[in-house]
Amino acid sequence: MVWRHLTEPSLLARRWTPDDLHVSEPALDARPGGRIVHEYRDTEDADGSTPTAGRAEGVVDDARPGEHLAYRLSPLLPDGSLAFTAHVEMDLRPTGAGTDLGVRYRITDSTVESADFAAGIEVGFGQSLDKLATALASDSHGADSADSTDTRSTK
Repeated sequence: MVWRHLTEPSLLARRWTPDDLHVSEPALDARPGGRIVHEYRDTEDADGSTPTAGRAEGVVDDARPGEHLAYRLSPLLPDGSLAFTAHVEMDLRPTGAGTDLGVRYRITDSTVESADFAAGIEVGFGQSLDKLATALASDSHGADSADSTDTRSTK
């Protein structure tokens, strides 16, 4: 269940942004070389009538279903250039109580123009992980699987 929430676009859309945003175009092809798109809008823009709040594009580096997901994702600045590159690795480990999720998040290639954006990553990514835990808890009540997220690490 955790792997599905990390890789299926419809489930990603439920949790892949901070609280003040929503995903308008989620795409993640969970195989090495697979394409990633993360386009998002302000929460008030439910009908897509205003310009996007942001867009990021990337590629999956490694995917071992149920075990490991590694990808690079680069948010775009308003002029279309890259703000920075996020290198994200997620490791899943089964436990007696469910699934532990370890996350490593590293930023490279950052630009001066992205400083404010990059400063909010820890809070925003933390909110995304909190949404993941909530979605897993709610889904596990109606599913046969007992997986849940026991820990989170954003370092």
